Amino acid sequence: MRVTQLLTVVFIFLFSTDSVSQEEYWQQFVHYTMDVTLLPIEHSIVAEASIEYTNNSPDTLQQIFMHLYPNAYKDEHTVYVTEARRFFQKIISSPQDGGFIEIESFAITYPEANLPAGTEHTDFEIRDTILEATLPQPLPPAGKLTISLSFRNKIRKHVRRSGYRGFQYDMAQWYPKVCVYDENGWHARPFHYLGEFYGEFGTFDITIHTPFEYIIGATGAVSAGDPGWQSVLVDTAISRKDWPKRHKEIQENLREKAGEGAQRSVTFHAENVHDFAWVTSPDFLYEQGEWDGIPIHVLYRSKAKWRWSKVVSRRAAKALAWLSEKFGRYPYPQLSVTHGLLGGGMEYPMLVMNSTSRESIILHEVGHIYFYGILANNEWKEPWLDEGFTDFQTRQYMEAEYGHWGFNRDLMRKRSTWLQKHRPMKTERARTRDALLGFMQSGHDEPLGQIAHHYNEPGSYYRNVYDKGAFFFDMLGYVVGDSTFALICKEYFRRWQFKHVNEARFRQVCEDVSGQSLKWFFDQWLRNTAKIDYALGKTKTEAANGGWRTEVTVLKKAEGVMPVEVQVTTADGEQKRQRLGGLERIGKVLFNTESKPENVMLDPDDKILESRRNDNGKLGTRFGFEYPGMTFLSRDEYITTWRPSGWYNSVDDLRIGGRLRSRLGIYRNTELGLWYGTGSKELDVRFRYSNPVKALGNRTRGYLLAAKMEGRQEIDVHLRFVKSKYLRGGTEHRIWVGFNHTRLLNSAYTMREFSTGRISTWDEGSVNKLYARYNVNPRGMHWFTSITLGLDMAQQDWASDYSYNSLFSEIKFWAPSRVVGLFARIFAKGISDGADAPSQEMIYVDGANPRARFKRFFLRSAGALPEKFHYHQPGGGNVRGYYNNPIAGDRVWALNLELRKRMPVLRSLQRFGMTTVVAFFDVASVGFANADADLFADAGVGFRLQKRLPDDWYTLFTGGRNLALRLDFPLWLNRPLPGENSLRFRWVAGFDFEL
Repeated sequence: MRVTQLLTVVFIFLFSTDSVSQEEYWQQFVHYTMDVTLLPIEHSIVAEASIEYTNNSPDTLQQIFMHLYPNAYKDEHTVYVTEARRFFQKIISSPQDGGFIEIESFAITYPEANLPAGTEHTDFEIRDTILEATLPQPLPPAGKLTISLSFRNKIRKHVRRSGYRGFQYDMAQWYPKVCVYDENGWHARPFHYLGEFYGEFGTFDITIHTPFEYIIGATGAVSAGDPGWQSVLVDTAISRKDWPKRHKEIQENLREKAGEGAQRSVTFHAENVHDFAWVTSPDFLYEQGEWDGIPIHVLYRSKAKWRWSKVVSRRAAKALAWLSEKFGRYPYPQLSVTHGLLGGGMEYPMLVMNSTSRESIILHEVGHIYFYGILANNEWKEPWLDEGFTDFQTRQYMEAEYGHWGFNRDLMRKRSTWLQKHRPMKTERARTRDALLGFMQSGHDEPLGQIAHHYNEPGSYYRNVYDKGAFFFDMLGYVVGDSTFALICKEYFRRWQFKHVNEARFRQVCEDVSGQSLKWFFDQWLRNTAKIDYALGKTKTEAANGGWRTEVTVLKKAEGVMPVEVQVTTADGEQKRQRLGGLERIGKVLFNTESKPENVMLDPDDKILESRRNDNGKLGTRFGFEYPGMTFLSRDEYITTWRPSGWYNSVDDLRIGGRLRSRLGIYRNTELGLWYGTGSKELDVRFRYSNPVKALGNRTRGYLLAAKMEGRQEIDVHLRFVKSKYLRGGTEHRIWVGFNHTRLLNSAYTMREFSTGRISTWDEGSVNKLYARYNVNPRGMHWFTSITLGLDMAQQDWASDYSYNSLFSEIKFWAPSRVVGLFARIFAKGISDGADAPSQEMIYVDGANPRARFKRFFLRSAGALPEKFHYHQPGGGNVRGYYNNPIAGDRVWALNLELRKRMPVLRSLQRFGMTTVVAFFDVASVGFANADADLFADAGVGFRLQKRLPDDWYTLFTGGRNLALRLDFPLWLNRPLPGENSLRFRWVAGFDFEL
């Protein structure tokens, strides 16, 4: 930044008129005094409370409202639970696990009014999570009233932010809390599934009574009593060897001091906070840290000792130092970091509940004490203002601490498996950015600046509020400049600490400090879903005045606007940048360089969330081995990988080869495979390509396949359309429309050994067909379905040697259960002119037909699996007892039923993972060309073994981490085969868990 610009910014910073502050800002004041008793046997608390409320507004109040957040978990009819059900989330597993607040007494008095005794107001009404009371007399500006109440909180079994698990209680949003009254009136909305909180600043004096062995951490500083910290203080110098003995001594001393029915009583005092939370457990251990005279209290469960000890207090101190430097000194008298029951973490003034000691979680949750705590935005109305800012500053800290990776890569690699060390990694910034851009281009993007529960789905809420919210601040810094943005952060804190903030107040700070009008920026990113896309146009380079003159054209291809940087790199390594405003459809910039430019790049640091970068300049290429589970993609370079593969069949003998795969981000996916048969001397080739077709919808993709594989050739071209209300979860509609050509080149590959002899399963000639598939997956809270419809049309007019049409439907239904789950499959398929259809397309009684088996490399050709191995591939009639029999027809209806029960893993089978026992029944009616239908049925038992392998070197050979083995024993057949009885031992195996 030039000196004049810097002086201007400093002048604005020091002498700004605080224009938003001069809007005669005011906020209400609340003083809570409570006496609370925990009753662990009943899983409840009882409390007496006195709430002093001061009306600092210019309005006369006629009513008062309070939040009763625990009522959200009262039953199946609350707003919170009802909204969760839309996304198939079951909040309350059973009625006894729910929670609620019961108001036992309630009175409003006016301490300064000298009203006669008995005139207090006791009437109120509760709707969902809101208590509403009409005031006995209006409360004028500067007036005060007192709410005296007693209540019982039936504590829920832990879910989301609060509740109990075992002997630990996380008490958050646990008390009647006065709703905010601000310039927009009362914020008395019920608690919604999406969104968080908004509270009045005030003072809390909370006295908590628990059984003596319970250790307490809370918002505020201890003003009376003993929270028990010293009795469970950890000597951090003690060795692992000596720790069990010391821990036993701590427990024995605590039990001895507890005595019979002894109680712990402690009072916490907190000022300038808008919420109060506390945690308690008899299993807590305590360590104390410190930053610049501020004590840091760390409470964690005993099992986490070696993960939390010394680590958390040090990281919390670094968090306070970072936040104080970037925004303003931490203003509270203490910080408590506690081991919470929830996954991830949750923030409260002066106290955070974390499930882990991970550094980024600590930075995020402690950061929330600033953004939501000190700078108190309305979290359900503008959630991006706290979550986005907190995610942004967390990433800033992690990059400052660990470089551009944004995480401790050395430690991660040290703890990684062999395979994890060899796969390429992304920086944390790139990982989040790419996921965000994928969402923004999915067709499910929504404006960032909207009310939390107005988002269409949880996935959109989280991707916007956290990820897009964080990049909002990145791009704001890019627009105003890093040094100016640093001043904005400090001024924002100085001007608005301990007050309610919103978009307008934050924007005013940004404009005051930067001297820029930023309405365009805030409107674009908060109220629209504009896409950013610039492209490099023509570049003209010519010699001029002993150097080079270069004119760069920049094309604006989308509606979004951002300043875009243009970088020129010359032959001798010189780099020059200029910034274009980005408004024009066609913009130009000029460069003068001493040597000839060799490369021109737009947005070289990938700062402005461009939709795609394949037209921003010359793309690079990265070449390497394709490790299993490798999902690494780049926006700036083609990722080209190679992978060897091989198999065996009786024609080729050993098939050796591999594939090359090239990908550019989520766009072009190109694959070329080559295999050579050592016995047949045949060279096989397969080419595949896919790319989004945006003109047909955001989730439409085109596919091309051309292959000569194991005696068959295939060409397939199709489009896949995906449509859904939600990006994740809910009902999704998928449609495939395409053309397919297959031709048999060598029947030796298609010979298959059946019980009746060795026959070819494919017919000579070409099959050219149009096909369509439709799949939808409606579901309920406890059941799932998949419905598929398909149509094939082959005509000799299309140079096909076969002319037929086929139509099929398949419905799969499953209802998992801890007792006995049910799975059902209903299948029906008919082929018109079945006598003219090739045998590979016929419907087999036992399972998949040869055309479907061709998709599995180990079922494709004769000898690929041992002939004695009874492999079963689900499909067709799926009457698995007729395995290895070429019973096929041209019309089938089938019903497959399974009852499933998960069993404890037997010690001898632990290496295989989860065990499921199955009882099954299959029945199919099969019609044959010009003949009546026959009925085939079987019944039997089986089991499934599922295992998720650790991510290590052996997945090079397993092909993935999720392994499944299915063993079925069809013990009964209704139509026994020649030489068999109806009851007989039979077995089939497969690698598909589902039919």
